[in-house]
Amino acid sequence: MLLDNIGGEAGLLSAGGAELVAAGFRPKLVEQMLSARDEVSPDPFYTLGSPLYPESLLGLAQPPALICVRGAKVGDRAGLAVVGARACTPYGRLVARRLGAQAANLGGALVSGAARGIDESAHRGALEAGGVTIAILGQGLCSRASGPEARRLHEDILNGGGSLVSELPPRDPPTKYTFPRRNRLIAALARATVVVEASLQSGAMHTAKAARDLSREVWAVPGRIDAPASAGCLLLIAEGCLCVRELVEVTAGWRRVGNDPASRLLMALDAPRGLGEIAARLEAPLREVLGLLTKLELTGAVVRLPDQRYALS
Repeated sequence: MLLDNIGGEAGLLSAGGAELVAAGFRPKLVEQMLSARDEVSPDPFYTLGSPLYPESLLGLAQPPALICVRGAKVGDRAGLAVVGARACTPYGRLVARRLGAQAANLGGALVSGAARGIDESAHRGALEAGGVTIAILGQGLCSRASGPEARRLHEDILNGGGSLVSELPPRDPPTKYTFPRRNRLIAALARATVVVEASLQSGAMHTAKAARDLSREVWAVPGRIDAPASAGCLLLIAEGCLCVRELVEVTAGWRRVGNDPASRLLMALDAPRGLGEIAARLEAPLREVLGLLTKLELTGAVVRLPDQRYALS
């Protein structure tokens, strides 16, 4: 692993450009890493292969080589993504805010893109409900392109225990290309994606496609059949995506995720996993994890598979 060539993450934070290239990192990635280290520090950045790199991003066809994070560690905290158009209706804002609050009550962090309209309303709904939220930005973390409203939202997300995430160099401004590209990260970090309002050309439709490519659930909020803002959602429903009015209708099987060990373990079982893998994800001793798994087996929450991996029942 490349990190081993430079002494792990400590070396990553202190090595010079020539050392990083000699260790096997691509020059373009080295440029991004040095930029992130100089401009974002003490905010961390994670590279592919880092133990703190979000595992859910590894399923992407092109996972980012580096992500910068301001605020809390991302890890596997994410729950639901709520996305939609900037040019939304008052109805769309209301629904997004309500779904954001409901998502917060499910546990895990709400994920969205911090753009105007549906994204902002979803973030606000989660924060007002006392939840945490993760914003995937289409610009670098140190970009000055954000207006005052966006900066206030970013500050509120951080003050609420959430995170700002970007795969771009710290000072990169947003462009018409960076926003569609970041949508795949929103889909990858979430267990499911809800599209609230979206035209057929909306970036939210890119997020929905990315989620489906990752075999994640995609749900859509119905709207008027003659409203352009609902055309994307109506198409998703016609294609078989679940029609959503209230999250309680479609998340009855979800378990609320808290900070207790059992909840963290259940969150880690987003796919069948072996004992060692579960312990590594939880950063807990094998004996402790095995005892917890046994209890969850007895309650019927977890099953042990024939290959000795564990899965949600």
